[in-house]
Amino acid sequence: MPICTTCTVPIPHLYTVYDSAHNLRLEQCTACNQFADPYVEHDSLTLLLDLILLKRGVYLHLIYNRGSEPRRAGVTRTSVGDERPVKDRERSRWLLVLQLGGILVLVDAFIRWTHLKSSREHPLDTTDAPWTKDTMAAFVRTWIGCLVETVAFHSGIMLSCFAVSRLLDRFHRWSKNESGIRKESRFSMIPLALLYSSMSKLFLLFLLAIWRPAQEAKSTVRGSGGGVLDFLDDDKLDREWVVRNVLGGMSAGFGLRVIFDWHPGFTSMIIFVAWAIKTLVSRVVSGWVGGSEQAGQIWLAYSIP
Repeated sequence: MPICTTCTVPIPHLYTVYDSAHNLRLEQCTACNQFADPYVEHDSLTLLLDLILLKRGVYLHLIYNRGSEPRRAGVTRTSVGDERPVKDRERSRWLLVLQLGGILVLVDAFIRWTHLKSSREHPLDTTDAPWTKDTMAAFVRTWIGCLVETVAFHSGIMLSCFAVSRLLDRFHRWSKNESGIRKESRFSMIPLALLYSSMSKLFLLFLLAIWRPAQEAKSTVRGSGGGVLDFLDDDKLDREWVVRNVLGGMSAGFGLRVIFDWHPGFTSMIIFVAWAIKTLVSRVVSGWVGGSEQAGQIWLAYSIP
């Protein structure tokens, strides 16, 4: 059953369709008297921008309400709510996870590949042609490394979420006043929320990958710094590391809170456990992905917290 994006109360329908699919009326939530889901009328660009800005309403719309059946004017039904079987919605959600995950892992691989390629120690810098056999092999290794790290990170979060949810169920922490989010939560929503939350991180990393400060600009900034803001110099602050680990961790925790409505302490603990698993996997694959010891160290420094 869909939920209200304002108060998260389950509602029968999000909107009513009249003569055509473009003639619709948004339903009003009976609990908060707000539109149940205004994102029904928004286009894909607006949804993408709100995802990058980490707005809670768009997460609720995409994870809980996307694909819900509307109320059709003039049609009498004996049952209310979303009539699609739960298994069908779960299957569609897992298929979306595979499709979206494949795209985002490819984007992440390109970002990391450009980071390794721009390093002076990386052997790709000695090639003249933009795409050679060695270049393609390095990109494929980077893609496989990103895929392995992503699977490890998601697996760690799902295992931790399962353990926390079983713990809370056992001690009856949410037996009273259970919210609509908790009633409708499914484990298939975890990787989907993590992929959605990674869009803000990948967006900034992509900008950093195509817009890197020149070495002359770095020297100028270091020379003109007043001492107080020297930690912001490019030779001291790794912006890619900050975006990937700090912003990425905060975004992942935000996505988990949207799904389970847990205390921030639980989500922080889950993120740290997943980070530990990802760090272990990164150390194992760093040498092979980098293709050399120096490039492996660069990959490892860029990957782990």
